[in-house]
Amino acid sequence: MGELLLIGMGLHDENGLTLRGLNAARDCDALYAELHTSIMPGLSVARLERLLRKEIKILTRKDLEEGAERTILSKAKEARVALLTPGDPMSATTHLGLLLSAKKLGIPTVLIHSTSIITAAAGVTGLELYKFGRTVTIPSPRTNPAPESVYEFIKDNRRIGLHTLALLDIDDGQFTIPEAIRVLFRLEDTKRDGIITDDTLVVALARVEAPDCIVRADKAGNLLKSNFGEPPWSIILPSKLHFMEAEALQLLAGAPRAVLEVRG
Repeated sequence: MGELLLIGMGLHDENGLTLRGLNAARDCDALYAELHTSIMPGLSVARLERLLRKEIKILTRKDLEEGAERTILSKAKEARVALLTPGDPMSATTHLGLLLSAKKLGIPTVLIHSTSIITAAAGVTGLELYKFGRTVTIPSPRTNPAPESVYEFIKDNRRIGLHTLALLDIDDGQFTIPEAIRVLFRLEDTKRDGIITDDTLVVALARVEAPDCIVRADKAGNLLKSNFGEPPWSIILPSKLHFMEAEALQLLAGAPRAVLEVRG
């Protein structure tokens, strides 16, 4: 009987594998990886193969979403097979779909978790994880016009005192943090609920977990003038802050005291 393992690799490079993930991957009969659900800026497939002592076949989005049964799942019916994924394996609906397909085929499955941007974003900023609401993705206007639902989700989160993590579209590798803020400004021009203005506090994140990670909190208008280097990028739109969160943003992200909205 075969087995399918979904193994997270973390956010930056192959060193994000846990020891459990490393040992499990080495014990597999075949290794696959997908690199399209997120960007791992420091990953080297050649180094990863040397580390795991096996060849790795890279799967495309189409391989996983349309052809999984004739590729990785057919192999997993008879052998121990692993799919290596960026971040945590269950942070992408593609991986959930693969897991459910394996279950329907009677293939035993194992999940081996690693760092996700969902938790790491809170960690590097000092914002309280349980105060994050629904995560949104801001699409690049070059690939997909921003739906008004992005704005509405941010507004709903803020209304009940929750922060919003906004991921940037990775299908357009040049969709930058300043461009994402401009997308939100255009939505603000339409909706006019005061969710984002030049003076709104925004936290910019670039290459979380990398040695050159950037975490910067400032007015949205000031961030428009900044270059954050290479992707992956994301932003946080905080709600009202606990005084410890405000202090963390000052010390960890350089937030100006004047833009911090602290609750009593």
